[in-house]
This record gives sequence, C-alpha cells and structure tokens, in this order.
Amino acid sequence: MPAMVEVPFEVQKDSAGLRVDQYLAKRLARYSRVQIQRLIEDGQVLIRDKVAKASLRVRAGETVVIKYPKVVEEECRFPSLPVLYEDQDLLAVDKPGGVLSHPTDKIVENAATTILKRQFPGVPLFLAHRLDRETSGILLFAKNARSARALGRQFLRHEVRKTYQAIVRGSVAWLHKTVDAPMGREGLGIFVRQKAGAGQAAVTEFTRLRAGESRSLVEARPKTGRLHQIRVHLAMIGHPIVGDKLYTGDGEMYMKTVAGQLTPEDIVQLGAERQLLHAGKMRLKQPTTGEVVEIEAVVPGDFLAHLNVPDKSLAPA
Repeated sequence: MPAMVEVPFEVQKDSAGLRVDQYLAKRLARYSRVQIQRLIEDGQVLIRDKVAKASLRVRAGETVVIKYPKVVEEECRFPSLPVLYEDQDLLAVDKPGGVLSHPTDKIVENAATTILKRQFPGVPLFLAHRLDRETSGILLFAKNARSARALGRQFLRHEVRKTYQAIVRGSVAWLHKTVDAPMGREGLGIFVRQKAGAGQAAVTEFTRLRAGESRSLVEARPKTGRLHQIRVHLAMIGHPIVGDKLYTGDGEMYMKTVAGQLTPEDIVQLGAERQLLHAGKMRLKQPTTGEVVEIEAVVPGDFLAHLNVPDKSLAPA
C-alpha cells in the first residue's frame, strides 16, 4: 500500500450542515462529483477520526481530513516566507507567485501552510483566506481558533478591505470602473472555470493606474469574495490579466498546463509565465483589540519586469 499524506480542511460556519459530499464539492473546485464520490467510497475522507459517509453532515469548526497517496515533489524553493505583519493573534506573509496557499493531493511541501509549519514550529496557524496559486502577495493567518472565527466573520461580512494590482491586456480607456456582475461555475469543459452573468452577486471596483499601447496597470478592490472574481470581471470587460491561462481565450492554455504541454511559444503568447495579479494591501480589525490593521506587500520583481513599457495614459473617460 502506498504511503499516504493527510490534508486537513477546517469547516467554516457558512458550510455547517452540508453533507460531506456537498462540502467537498465546495472545497475541491477541480474535482468532479464522481471523483469526490470515489474519495469517499475508497475511505479516503475522515471526520472525527472515522471514515466518513457521503450523507454525514459537517459541523462548523471541525476538521475534514482527506488522505491521498504521497507523490514525489520537487524540492521546495522557499525555506521560509517573508513576514509582513505579526502579533499575538495574526500572521501575514508575502506569498510568492507559483506557491499554493494550501496543500492538494499532489502538492504538499510547496504549499504556504506547509512552509510556515516548518518556519514556525509549534505555532497553530489557521488560514483565513486563499490566494490563487499564481497570485502573489498578502496571505493572512490566525494564530488561534478564537481569532480564526473573528476573521471568518469579518470576511463573511465583507469588512476586510483588499486591494490588488493587475497588469492587463490592452490600453484601458477609463479611469474608474465598477463591474457589478454575478458569477458562477461555467459548467462546460473546465470544471474550475467561472463565468459572469449568473450565480452569486459579485462587485469589483477598478482604477486605471497606467495605460500603455498593449497593456495597462490597474488597481482592483473586490467588494465581494467570489472565486476568481477579479480575473473573471477583467476578462468580461475585455482586459484579461496578462499570463492568465484560465481566462485567456477559452482556457486552452490552462488545459495544456494541466497536461504538462505548455510550450515556450505559449508563454510568449500569454505574455508572462504566471498571471500578473498581486494582493498588495489589506485592511482589517485586530481580532482582540478591534484596532485597524493595515498590511502592505510590495510588488515582486517578476511583476515589475512587465511594467517596463512607455506610459501613454489616456484622458479620463
């Protein structure tokens, strides 16, 4: 029998009461219902230290553990992550692009939570939110269960203010733009791909910072927290993020990446090796004192390299 690795998922309040299969469908966006059912039937899903049945209801605060066959990973490139802010309740780090927020069945050692377990041995860390693998910037953790619950309430009420920078395709003609377009799963060939036009409410405010002839720098302030929200809204208005494999065209570059078939020519066509999206600022309340905490992560070198274009900003539209 192959060696197994256990990946824990803490059940948040908004998921309490869901069946196990429904909960996993919500958390494992890349898995089909058949794949989730197979995990459960094969005894790879544990709750309360027992093999879970699909019909079991999950409770807020408990941990769902998925057991995966251990795979051989490449050596971790990051022995530690830069600390942006730390106090008795919170830890914020600067996640590089290309590093997962949380382990998956195939990547464990190269995930932010695993790196931080090595960096802060013995310190309990609760992931407060997620960043896409290729997105760089602020990743926030709570150091105890009480603070995790308090942060969860802030995120649920949209009280945490997040600001991103993105390099997008095309010369942006507007100065400010608000995109109010509901979102949901596309439901076609790529399971994880989202679409605008139907689903849950999603609002993003954009400001043009710089416009060139073929690409522009914009600031994004999401007012809701939908999966891939900034990426979907920018693609919808005709300015997909440079390097975004999933929302450039029909997602064919994403499928080639999954299959390990992405070529250097494809990267040239995408404009960058990763999606140029950076979580640069975050504003929230300290869970114990209620004081306002502001955190900032400067844009990384690979992002800055793509800003070296003449500034030909247009008049406000």
